[in-house]
Amino acid sequence: MASRSAFYDEVGQRGYDVVIFAGGQLFMDWLSLDICEFLKRFEETATPVFFNACGVGSAVSEKIQKLLSKRLTAANIRLISSRDDVECIERRYLDGSRGRVLATFDPALWSKKTYGQEKKQSHTVGLGVMYFEQASQHKMTRFWIDVIHKLENQGKDWKMFCNGDLADYEYGCRILEKMGKNPDEYILRCASSPRELVAQIAGFESIIAFRLHSHIVATSFGIPGVAVVWDEKLRFFYRHLGHPERCRTIKDTGDTIINVLNEAVREGVDMMVVEKQKKFSKNLLLNSVGQVIGNEQR
Repeated sequence: MASRSAFYDEVGQRGYDVVIFAGGQLFMDWLSLDICEFLKRFEETATPVFFNACGVGSAVSEKIQKLLSKRLTAANIRLISSRDDVECIERRYLDGSRGRVLATFDPALWSKKTYGQEKKQSHTVGLGVMYFEQASQHKMTRFWIDVIHKLENQGKDWKMFCNGDLADYEYGCRILEKMGKNPDEYILRCASSPRELVAQIAGFESIIAFRLHSHIVATSFGIPGVAVVWDEKLRFFYRHLGHPERCRTIKDTGDTIINVLNEAVREGVDMMVVEKQKKFSKNLLLNSVGQVIGNEQR
């Protein structure tokens, strides 16, 4: 523990002009203790801190919640913005103080530009599998088998993929083996880098997937999708796009999923909405940081 504490101290003494926590599902028990240790050091050095487009995760520890609340209300915290549940962050960590958290959009919408990729011509549906122990594996597997059968009945090409988690990849292989299909033919290799994942998703016409960032990356290319909801952050994302109906669950039948997908493909992605969200999120962060730096230079 001493070496870990020394690491926090070393980071806190680097003399940053500003510190940006760059999004992700940061507000949750699993990450909060580490975040609090860093925030303690940055508060001691009066370093301006920005939380950009952060998401809300599970929080069951009242002790951790109070500790994070103390750190997030320090004077050096200059911006807290969230891609999803603004009210939850304010209620849980900021004593219900409305207006302390700003709504924004996930910076992964910049994936297409950031990685210099172009959407490929394709008629393949990407199936983004995810493994998590909390769900019934029997129901999850039955869901995917039903979806795949319905796709094949409509003559649609499909390919499984995952976001780089080996457990997801192995689960996808097990589903395929249960169906008597060769994983080498029906699932893309487990992506080893963000660039590889972005390139894989850019090769689909549409996706049916569990993980949020599969959908954000796909949207950056104008690729429509159906989100299989396991976390409310998926619903927030599709509400922002104006398509809450594209969120379904494993309780839905394969017919329902494919019907929603076909409608999503017909309607497409409104790239004007996407561009507005990208511009807003970029300007919110740059203007907030620029204001702090400008004040310090005066």
